[in-house]
Amino acid sequence: MKNMEKNQVAVLDITGVNSEGEGIARHGDDGYVVFVRGALPGERVKGRIVRVQKKFATAVTLDLVTASDVRKIPKCRHYGKCGGCQLQHASYGAQAAIKAKILTDALRRIAKIELPYQIDCTPSPEEWGYRNKTALPVQAGMGRGKSSLVCGYYEQGSHNIVPFRECPVLTPLLQKVVPSLIAALDAANLKGYDEKGRSGDIRYIAARSGGSVRDEEALSCVVAAHDYSKRELGRLKNVHQKLGVAVPALSGSVLNINTDSGNFIWGPAFQSLNGKRQIEQRLAEYRFQTDISAFFQVNRGQAETMFSHVRECVREIGAQNVLELYSGVGSLTAYLSGVVEQIDAVEEWRPAVRQMEENMTRNGARNVRVHPDAVERFLSQSENTRSSTYDTVVLDPPRTGCPEAATDAIGRIAPNHVVYVSCNPATLARDVARLMEDGRYEIRGVRAFDMFPQTAHVETVAVLARRR
Repeated sequence: MKNMEKNQVAVLDITGVNSEGEGIARHGDDGYVVFVRGALPGERVKGRIVRVQKKFATAVTLDLVTASDVRKIPKCRHYGKCGGCQLQHASYGAQAAIKAKILTDALRRIAKIELPYQIDCTPSPEEWGYRNKTALPVQAGMGRGKSSLVCGYYEQGSHNIVPFRECPVLTPLLQKVVPSLIAALDAANLKGYDEKGRSGDIRYIAARSGGSVRDEEALSCVVAAHDYSKRELGRLKNVHQKLGVAVPALSGSVLNINTDSGNFIWGPAFQSLNGKRQIEQRLAEYRFQTDISAFFQVNRGQAETMFSHVRECVREIGAQNVLELYSGVGSLTAYLSGVVEQIDAVEEWRPAVRQMEENMTRNGARNVRVHPDAVERFLSQSENTRSSTYDTVVLDPPRTGCPEAATDAIGRIAPNHVVYVSCNPATLARDVARLMEDGRYEIRGVRAFDMFPQTAHVETVAVLARRR
């Protein structure tokens, strides 16, 4: 029962952390839940209530009454205002423990799974400077005499932008490319986007780093709010040609047009502004071409570790005929191709499909059939799924997880094993619960990987086995 008011100040004891990186406290005799930004387990804080709902309230930390011994000074000047990171105030060892607990709690609360062992969270090889891709919203500036655009990350829980000054989780190259790109677009007097009026020139910018060895080159993209005239396009090309000279590591730039009113970043059409349209990424012995839009793990060092683990899981269960869903540009596909007989890889995003086909040839993966289709449509129409020829399903869906129709179809296929790679413990737990209905499957293993240091996000690999 609600027993707090907005702007109330209370002393709160923190017992855990939720999936948003907020401390969890209970207040009053009825144990009313309060989520406290900037608080860590074991701390007592003075917090101010900023939001009240029937079942919980949200507070911000005003002062530390008792501080945790794992608390540290955040590295980024924007921390606490920018919504990109949630755990910079915790030591790295504590971050890994928090993420393992978030995953454990989600499986227990949503899927009703009590594991007989403690989940391990494999730390990232790099705590900082690991993120090889970013996309930043761009909004209209402050008017005459001011900047024509404001670009940065959103504040937590809002669409207010924190102007970009630094981002230490980005690769060192992107930390140079992003501010140079913002300054060049602003100097060209290109206008940021007005969400309410649906006006302006630029909605987002994006950048990705990579290269044949590590991070020696980058791509950039401007996502436009409207079709550009020939004159406007010429001006934008001129900006990027000059930028390519000023920042030689920026080897290519593209323009994307997105006139849709939704929040999805990409529109359907891309065109070159300067230089390359693709960049090479390397994971261990594998090479992949990616454009700016296709999904590729942002932490390459940790991706190598996680993909090797998935490959070993698939090898140990004896998988031979594999259906892989949400395959992207084929990075995990290439890892699996060497330990199974056949893979049917399904991917909807057409630019990624083209790159996956190229990447399979580049990596000698001749046992992969690429299916350019939405997962739900493929599962409902494919003769292969109806005849249940797959012994293993491997899937790596977006944060929203699998539609119920997809998990139902996997149940009908009835593979011996399901290997589920997830970046969201809540949707993973929901989908696992669906697959385990009526005792069809049981959990054989769960392992967490810290793909996103300094944030509350965690990657998970879960292996399910069909009950005989």
